Amino acid sequence: MNERTQGFVVVTESYKKERNRRKTAAMKKRSLYCAAALLTVILVLIFNTANIANAGTRESERYKYFTSIEVQAGTSLWDIAEKYMTEEYDSPQEYIQEVKDINHMSHDLIYEGSYLCVPYYSSEKK
Repeated sequence: MNERTQGFVVVTESYKKERNRRKTAAMKKRSLYCAAALLTVILVLIFNTANIANAGTRESERYKYFTSIEVQAGTSLWDIAEKYMTEEYDSPQEYIQEVKDINHMSHDLIYEGSYLCVPYYSSEKK
C-alpha cells in the first residue's frame, strides 16, 4: 500500500479515491439542481411571455353580451351554437348548456317562432 505523509495526516490511495468520488457526486448533484432551476425559469418565462404579449391589446379585451333571437323553422340548439358560439367556450355542448340555463330550459326542444336569449363575446365595447 502506498502511503505518503502530508503534514501529520497519512493519505492513502483509497482515501484519495473516496474523496474524488464524493467531490464528483457533489458536483453532479449541484449540476442537477442548477439544470432543474434553469428549466423552471425557462418554463416560467415561456408561460408569462405568452400572457404579457396579449396584455393590454385591444383584441384581448373581450366582453360578454346577450342577444335575443327568433327560432326559425328547422333550427336546433346545435345550429344556434354553430352561429353564435365564440372561442371562449370549450365545446358546443358547453355553449348549449349555457343557452338552456339562461332560458330556463330543461330539455333541448325549441319551437319555431319562440325567442331565445343567447350569449356571445365581442372585443367591441358597447
